[in-house]
Amino acid sequence: MNKEYWKGKKVFVTGGHGFVGQNLMKILKSMRQEVEFDILNPKSSELDLTNESQVEDYFSTNRPNIVLHLAGKVGGIAANKASPGEFFYKNIMMGTLVMHYAHKYGAEKVIALAAGCGYPKHLPVPYTEEDFWKDLPDENSIGYSMAKKNLIIQSWTYREQYGFNSVILLPANLYGPHDNFDLETSHVVPALIRKFIEAKENGTNEVEVWGTGKASREFLYSIDTAQAIIDMTERVNESGPFNLGTGIETSIKELVETIAEQVKFEGNIVWDTTRPDGQPRRFYDMSKFQNAIGYVPSTTLSEGIRKTIDWYIEEKM
Repeated sequence: MNKEYWKGKKVFVTGGHGFVGQNLMKILKSMRQEVEFDILNPKSSELDLTNESQVEDYFSTNRPNIVLHLAGKVGGIAANKASPGEFFYKNIMMGTLVMHYAHKYGAEKVIALAAGCGYPKHLPVPYTEEDFWKDLPDENSIGYSMAKKNLIIQSWTYREQYGFNSVILLPANLYGPHDNFDLETSHVVPALIRKFIEAKENGTNEVEVWGTGKASREFLYSIDTAQAIIDMTERVNESGPFNLGTGIETSIKELVETIAEQVKFEGNIVWDTTRPDGQPRRFYDMSKFQNAIGYVPSTTLSEGIRKTIDWYIEEKM
């Protein structure tokens, strides 16, 4: 941590009560034990980021120096397919208003999360940032991913016209403490963790998993994500976008077996091959991030899954 960078600043965190936000807030609060700065962290019930007059009032009153924009309407494939217009509207309004009024009221920098699912559906791996613009993303989450994609355009154009400093990150598949474990709306890792834990607790002898297990993804631990946001804030003065992941390809089969092993589930894993695998392969080239920051997030999948399981079990008790 660069203490001089944070000293005396007002840091506005949007989405600070959400998944990545809670992990980020924990790091910021620990940093504040060493250096004095203010953290602004309103709940969505206190500040509607889709309401322009509320957003302008908040920025004009508080005038934050640093804005860490993590807020968004998020959900799994089913939720995205059911409400694509709502996902588009809420995410594009949040991003547009936060960036605009941060600029208007004198913020030094915005760090914002776009969406890795904004990459085109069919690409050779590993994905480089230049690939992001080659085609349309998967149709199942197009409202969300295209709204988030506009953060990059806004960052580029505000930098060119106003000299405004913002950095956009493209996180890989996130998992970790404070994730959403609701089976109706969660992403793949928390859903699988909950399935395996409940099967073990209930003495069920099998767990059904969608697809063949052959598809691959890249999984990024939420605490690594939060630390990367801090490091990018201190060190980077370029819009990007920057891939944010591990650069490690993991098959869904390997993910499932890692979760089963960490839960100590000894029953059968049944693959429902009538269900789609989705995109065949997905993982990042992390060269641009590494050149900017000097490292690549390194929590291993087995370590991150174990910590996430421990957190979930503790929260349930």
